[in-house]
Amino acid sequence: MSLCPSFSPFLHLAACSLLLGSALSAQTTQLVAKDDPVMLDRIDVIADKAKNFSLPLDAAPTTGSRLGLAVRDLPASVSVITQEMMQLRGLRTAVESVESAVGMTGGTNFGSIPTYSTRGFGGNNVTILRDGIRQNTASQSSRTVDSFLLDRVEVLKGPSSLMFGEGAVGGAINYVSKNPDRTRRGELLASIGPWSTYRIGVGLGGPIPSLNAQPSTLSSVSYRLDLVQNSTGGYQDRNQQDYLGLAGALGWRVSDRLSLTYFTTWLSDSVESYYGNPVVYDAVINTTVAGAQPEVRLFNGATDRFVNPRVDPAARRTNYNILDNYADTENSFNRLRAELTLAPDLELRNETYAATQVLKWRNLETNTWNPVTRLVARSSFVHIYRDDVLLGNRLDLSLRRPLFGLTNRFLIGASIEHNDQIRGGAPANVPTVLSSVSLLNPDVGRGPVAREQKTSRVVVGTHALFAENILELTPALKLVGGLRYDHISLQRDTLFNPTTATPTPFSTFKKGYRPVTGRAGLVWSATNTLNAYAATSTAAEPVTQLVGLAAANADFSLQKGRQLEVGLKGTLLRDRLDFTLAYFDIEKNDLLTSTLDPTTGVRISQQIGSQKSSGVEAAFALSPADGWRIELNAAYTAAEFGAFNENLGTGVISRKGKVPGNVPDWVANAFVSKRFASGLTFSGGPRYVGDRYGNTNNSVIAKAYTTVDASVSYPLGRSTITLRGRSLLDEDYEPIAGTTMRRLADPISAELTLRTLF
Repeated sequence: MSLCPSFSPFLHLAACSLLLGSALSAQTTQLVAKDDPVMLDRIDVIADKAKNFSLPLDAAPTTGSRLGLAVRDLPASVSVITQEMMQLRGLRTAVESVESAVGMTGGTNFGSIPTYSTRGFGGNNVTILRDGIRQNTASQSSRTVDSFLLDRVEVLKGPSSLMFGEGAVGGAINYVSKNPDRTRRGELLASIGPWSTYRIGVGLGGPIPSLNAQPSTLSSVSYRLDLVQNSTGGYQDRNQQDYLGLAGALGWRVSDRLSLTYFTTWLSDSVESYYGNPVVYDAVINTTVAGAQPEVRLFNGATDRFVNPRVDPAARRTNYNILDNYADTENSFNRLRAELTLAPDLELRNETYAATQVLKWRNLETNTWNPVTRLVARSSFVHIYRDDVLLGNRLDLSLRRPLFGLTNRFLIGASIEHNDQIRGGAPANVPTVLSSVSLLNPDVGRGPVAREQKTSRVVVGTHALFAENILELTPALKLVGGLRYDHISLQRDTLFNPTTATPTPFSTFKKGYRPVTGRAGLVWSATNTLNAYAATSTAAEPVTQLVGLAAANADFSLQKGRQLEVGLKGTLLRDRLDFTLAYFDIEKNDLLTSTLDPTTGVRISQQIGSQKSSGVEAAFALSPADGWRIELNAAYTAAEFGAFNENLGTGVISRKGKVPGNVPDWVANAFVSKRFASGLTFSGGPRYVGDRYGNTNNSVIAKAYTTVDASVSYPLGRSTITLRGRSLLDEDYEPIAGTTMRRLADPISAELTLRTLF
């Protein structure tokens, strides 16, 4: 799919068709009768997506709508990060790619679990998808993905249940696979960096002549195959990370009305986890007691703040995890897409898909400083086993036909999913607390002797009906909307009771939900290149992720999220400037929170909590002169809890007005690129992320940081060699806010990359 302005491919196609016609006429030795039909070979012209910036307003992202609407016609905020952008900016992973979008923060947490935050919401409030398929919540299935395997990353802001079902209150991130190539092409990528880091990628694509029919027909078969491997020893001690990915696509254009495309991806990763450095502190102060004095004792995140918190520079590279730790995962995604044109104004699409995950995990996940013993206390030994199989099918029918004499586009569809999830862990008698160790040169030892046991099976079945519509009320005003109904059924079978060693099922829990969500908005075209919009959207999600839902949560309804958004999208300065501006207001209600029974004083749980955020986002992409590219984006977010109480064990404490964890007030990116006539290119820019809180008490602060990357590249024939510097300010910072541990980013580094196209 071309991401260039919509008129560009047609101009290219027209020009190429004229040239081809002239060439054929000059070479033809046989006269053709005027009325005789002549069938020419099919020509696919793909415009150079490298001319695009991070704001391809004429692209039609599948994450924003199934109607094929361009970004500028959507009453929602959507960012698109193309493969060309990833290469130019040196974005190695999906996480780095997402962070280039306006208002996005992300990071790879312990065990190689990527996580994101936007518009005041993070973690499982942001849905992660692969080609529109959500395998599970982010904490359950999200893994590191090398950007080499992707065609693009699409980011949809705000409640997105219309598109992807339950969840997605904060937004949705879609990793989009590469399509089969209809022209022969290849790519080789190789890079080396510090800490024994290397990355190798190979991609091939094109038609398959032996499978293609005669040139006189429209039938054709094409493919795309990509393989990537990257490995690093990690800046931290014992932080080896190995990733291997394989992606393939096979397309068959059966006729001018029917096409079939099969996609497959297989990912494997093996990680020695670094969970963070313990925060060393001299004392704590109880913030709930007026005039409290410093006390030398263990920190309580619900009530305390640190006195002189820091990471000891001498322990910067120390890993306190056990020697026999691991996090090994294999994920696969398979998808068959069929597209059938029933009539010029009627199209049918069907996608059948399957996704699997096997994860084995053994880690010691908590290491905290004890100011009394002046040792590092270690706890949270965790043994995890996951085996998931997701099967699904999605069918939709789109119709372009006037409604009451007005131009109208309508889509209706249905989907069915079956997610079978096996969960396991260590028996209850396995110790989770290990001996304390010294801050420097710790003797971490090995973990307890334990073997994971399958403890539960959770089956989630989902049936959904959805519809979208765009109605042109006037040539300048469009009404865009959609509705979705989900029927969710869950069954949880306990396979093993670790407290009684019962090897057979002893309990079954069932729960069902029927949420209705949607989006409605108006888009007004002030000019041909300037659109204004206003929209509202909704989302729904359970009080805890479905795979963890148990009888204790049986009486709770879905949490509900809604967003109001207004904005502008436009192209100015003779197509040299693209921009988006947006204001948003989000509220999530029915949060599960602790309260005290007014009669008995007993602590109970009720759905009376709320969380809200509002803010503004702006993004600009400017080409002031040939060879120049300037991209700027910034987002301001004000987020707080409405009504929310935290459990203190014996009582509760209100967090009303407090800022949710890991939500920065400001996020900004700048990127400048200059390409000279010789091909020499300089590029780079800073990224700023504001202060974030590590706890709901707002007593732990992850300080704001600025990081700068820059590169120089030079073409050598069909190859380009790039020297890139990362984190050039060499600042110690936390990509994700911690509390008693800080998981610091890598320091200053450089890498050398060779990219060859053939």
